[in-house]
This record gives sequence, C-alpha cells and structure tokens, in this order.
Amino acid sequence: MDPATPLAEANPAASREDVLAHFREDVYGCAPVDGWELAWELAAEHVTATQMVRQQWVLSISTELGTHRCVVMIDLPRGATAVPAFLALNFRGNHACTADGDVLDLQHEPPERLGAIHYTGLREPVTLPVPRGIEAHRWPAELVTSRGYAAITSCYLQCGPDSVDVFRHGIHPLFSSTTADTRDPRAWGGIAIWSWLLSRILDALEAGMAPAVDAGRVAVLGHSRLGKAALWAAAQDPRFAAAISNNSGCMGAALSRPVGETPEVLARIRPYWFAPRFTETVLAGQPLPVDQHQLIAAIAPRPVYVASASDDANADPQGEFAALRTAAAVWGAHTGPADLEFPEPDTVRWWSDAPLAHHVRRGGHDMMPWDWMQWLSFADRWL
Repeated sequence: MDPATPLAEANPAASREDVLAHFREDVYGCAPVDGWELAWELAAEHVTATQMVRQQWVLSISTELGTHRCVVMIDLPRGATAVPAFLALNFRGNHACTADGDVLDLQHEPPERLGAIHYTGLREPVTLPVPRGIEAHRWPAELVTSRGYAAITSCYLQCGPDSVDVFRHGIHPLFSSTTADTRDPRAWGGIAIWSWLLSRILDALEAGMAPAVDAGRVAVLGHSRLGKAALWAAAQDPRFAAAISNNSGCMGAALSRPVGETPEVLARIRPYWFAPRFTETVLAGQPLPVDQHQLIAAIAPRPVYVASASDDANADPQGEFAALRTAAAVWGAHTGPADLEFPEPDTVRWWSDAPLAHHVRRGGHDMMPWDWMQWLSFADRWL
C-alpha cells in the first residue's frame, strides 16, 4: 500500500477494515474484544469554587483473572443535562490537573483516604510527589465547562507503568500472564492499552455513569503519546464523535518521515508501546504496510482536528499537517487548506468542505489554553 495514497475511494468500507487490520496486527497490537465486566461507583462529588460540579468515579474492570480499578474525574457545568464532552487521559494524575484539594492524589495520599481504590500504575520508583495542579494549564476545566461541555480525564498510569512493566501491572494482567518478552507478535502494546481504556470509559458513560454527559457526543483528545492513543481509539471505535490530536508526532498524526522522532527511534526506545511485530519490522529496515494519513482517514466521516506546535520539531509539525491534508480526500475535500502551504504559527486552518481543522501554535511540546480555545470553537461547530 503506497504510503502517499489515501484510502481507496472505490471501496472505502473494505479499505478501512484492511487498514485497521494492518494497524492492529503490524503497529499497535490487538486488544481484547470481550471477556470483561464493568462497574462504577461515585466516590466523591462537590461544587468547586468556580461553580463546576466535580465528580470522581471509580471504574472497575473485571475478568476471570481479577479486577482493576481506576478513577475517572468528570467536571460538569452546574445544572448540566445531556452535555457533549471532551475525554482525555492525563499524564501525572487527576490531582495534577487542578489545584483543588478535594481531588484524590492516588500516588501519595494515605490509604485510609483511598478506601477501595487500588492504584497499581505507578512509575517505579516514585521518588518525589507530583505537585497538585502542576499540569492545570493542560486541563482548563473551568473554560471547558463555561462553554457548556463536560471535561473527563483519568491518568494513563492507572493502566500500568509507562515501561516494559506495563505487562506486569494494571490492565494487561486481567487478560494474560505474558510479559514484554513472551508476547505474541500481534499482541497489544501500551498505546493500544491506553486506547482500550478510553473505550471502556465510553462504555460506562453509555451505560449510565455520569448521566449528565451525552455519550453520543464525546470527543476523544490526547497530547503527545496520548494523542497517538486518542487517534487509535477513534479509528477503532466509531462511537467517538470526534478526534483531536495534539503534538502526537510519529506513529500519531505525522507521516513516517526521516524527521524528528522516527519509527526506528520508537522501536528502539519504546518497543512496549507497540506490537512486537512493529519493532521487528522497523528494526529489520522493512517498510510498514500503512502510514499515519491512513489512520486519520479511518476516522472519517467524523470530525478530526490535528494540532501542532511551531517549536516541536521532534513531533514533525509539517508531517502532521501533510498527513491531515492527504487524508482529507477521504472526506471528499477538494478546497480550502488542502490547497495551501504549511501555515504560520498561531494560524488555524478550517476545511470549507469537510469537518477538519488544523493549527500550529507558537511554542513547544505542550497543551495550552490557546489550543483549547480552538478546539472548543471546533466542537461548537461539529458537536
């Protein structure tokens, strides 16, 4: 399959399934498709100083091999009913997303406060506490809820540590006792595990967790490695109403090019993110059967927003824009930004004939309130 060619228009349904099969087997790995049960309970709820309703839910995932729990924080406009939502995993804990002292710090608070919540996804070793609110700029819940949306987040480390030990702790042991060294060539890696959790949170929302959220209007969002996970979640799960990728780079929104981080680099330093087959193929110098414009195209006809940053060369902003521009053909797009050159910093590009948008924010590898302002405008139009 030519990596410069978007999905075939002659038979888009079959082509999409073929592309998804390649991404499952050759890139991210195959996730479990059944064999679990979900349960949830409301652990805490309060109205914040900014008049949001903040809920903390314990989501339990059970198989015949055990039960794993994670905490999902949901911020709602006060009095909300059936509101659309942004769903994103965070990096350092829900408490890192806000200065609110009522948000559980699952890494460092005493066990008596945690009750039945079991958090096995710690980075090992944890040497310093993660300061409360240290990543609040990435999660401006007050802004989101003021615009009429719910803001939903959970820490990705609750899936297991971001290391080869992700196969020894957290979600993976619910399904298999294999380790990084004994996995099947097509077995899931970290990105697929994080994506799988996003879909399980959506399952719970559909089934009645947080009834004020309209589960049919949930946009999945992610930054950096979690942007890769968000795109993969949306490509596989058509229930997500839209997808937003922020600085996701190589094996996310960017075409595979010899620029910045490359598949070869990731295969060497983060092999546990992917199926073993990905690492074997890339390190053998062989081309992958798919490229990232095809991942974006697999989300069609739903809305997609790709965000880049001017100083984030490692994520290849030009490759991210090129992938979206190429994928736009699957939406039938023929005019607008597809005909334009790579934009200047702090420029937002909207396709006139497709639910697609892109921006390059001035600055580096981060997720900032300016980014959120653009995504909220996009959601206003498409959600």
